Amino acid sequence: LAQAAACVAQVQCGRPHSTHKRSPFFSSGAQALVPPAPDMATSESTWGSLSTVLNGPLVNVPHDAWWISIVFMYLTLPFSLIQGVLIGLVPSLFVCASVGTCCIPCSDKLCSIMGSVLMGRPFLMAWTWWRYLIAGLVGLFAQGKSRLALFIWEWKAFGSGQWWWHGEGIWCWSYEDCERILQSQQNRAPAFGCVRACCPDMFPTSLLIFLSNGPGTEWEAVRNAVHGALLDAGSAEVKQRMAALPQRLAEDWKQPKLEDMNDTPRVNRMVSKCVFFVLFGKWITDEEAIVLSAWRSNAGVFILPRIVQRAICNIKIREVKKLRAASVAIVEKYGLQQVFVDMNNRLGQWKRQSVVQLCDEIVFGVGFAGIGGTSAACETVAAFLQCKMPGESPAKYIKWGSYDTAAKMVEKYKQNSEAYIKEALRMDPPVTSATNALKEETKVMLKGKERTMPAGLLNQYVVSMANRDPKVFQDPEIFNPDRENLNKAFTWNGAFGAENEASFPRICPGRSLGLGITQALMDHALRISPPSGDV
Repeated sequence: LAQAAACVAQVQCGRPHSTHKRSPFFSSGAQALVPPAPDMATSESTWGSLSTVLNGPLVNVPHDAWWISIVFMYLTLPFSLIQGVLIGLVPSLFVCASVGTCCIPCSDKLCSIMGSVLMGRPFLMAWTWWRYLIAGLVGLFAQGKSRLALFIWEWKAFGSGQWWWHGEGIWCWSYEDCERILQSQQNRAPAFGCVRACCPDMFPTSLLIFLSNGPGTEWEAVRNAVHGALLDAGSAEVKQRMAALPQRLAEDWKQPKLEDMNDTPRVNRMVSKCVFFVLFGKWITDEEAIVLSAWRSNAGVFILPRIVQRAICNIKIREVKKLRAASVAIVEKYGLQQVFVDMNNRLGQWKRQSVVQLCDEIVFGVGFAGIGGTSAACETVAAFLQCKMPGESPAKYIKWGSYDTAAKMVEKYKQNSEAYIKEALRMDPPVTSATNALKEETKVMLKGKERTMPAGLLNQYVVSMANRDPKVFQDPEIFNPDRENLNKAFTWNGAFGAENEASFPRICPGRSLGLGITQALMDHALRISPPSGDV
């Protein structure tokens, strides 16, 4: 069941400050593996207790995820299994389970996931979630374990229109809709993959991706502090570290070859070392890299909703707690506490009560997006270079075009590595979608019926499908690094490299560093890194 639950995570892809309006649908210990060793500039009282952060009161637990619900779920499991298998394989049944059907009176309110969400996910409708989560797992396997392929299947089940329902909200996919959302001031909530996130035990409650953006907000303060301290690709210090990567890789990874990139654990360790070095200036040990690479290997468990986490006895939550504690312990080992003290002092009215709370939030982002995202990017690009399908890619939606051999792929990479990476990730992006919330009451068409959705309802925008919108990208399923509009892709939550890049406020702040680290690793594997004397 634990393995099955982890697979469900592939289906989906902090707390807002009190001044932000909270969605009406979101109203209601692990010790560090290495003991903290605060330096002279950071006292233990100033730094704070990570255990207190990790083991704080649970946030926003729905009634259908109460422990009594888990008991009833197991008692009725055979019935849920039968329904879930059918729902995950038959498009019409998936639509029925999601939003109801006109053939059954009141099914949209009393028998569907949409009805459960609009009523606040009451305990009496927990049974709709039991079968729905099983259906998600079945659907994922039926679509080759590809999240993007599953999204497309669901979209088609709803009639290939503008909207469909999944999880706790509505989903949209077109380039036009995604661009509108990405260029706006988004309302956010503690949610991920269009389901409410497990906070604070799985996710930090005030994680940056949970904060609504806009001038004068907590999001702006945190993002500016992080960018100024860690992510300024134009700073002399970061430039020097990026320039030093080839030599670091040459010393750590001798006699490389492209086939070495098939060793996923090794790739993830090297990405972990590169990310930590570029951000903090420390080249970590193999043992520490193994710890940090778990941000990638555990990627599938972060999206599991509370009801699934409890169904597997919180095993994965405990693992993530240990990972968060171990990651902060590495920061402490290298005496980097002052970096976070300085950042915390820049937050003004949003200054955290303890510095370790901010450290946990930032390190979570570095691990989850920086290490996890860059590792996924490297895995995809390495597979493309060998004309292989990445493990989670939608194989039936990828065609090699003119580059149908590894030799042609490598040659094309050498001609323009940046364009090659961007096109590979347009087709198979590390992040497939993102969650915001409706700002106002919105009318949507779901399977031929117009419905009015309330303000605050979760809204998932699917950048992986926007990257394949035929209205924008000609022959979107064909690999073509020479696309004139390649920079219009939303792979990094905005149009990276486009003329209007600045109009996307939530574009990935580490996009340039992630791209540079991916290039460095690919160059090293292909032995086109500069000689050590040139670094």
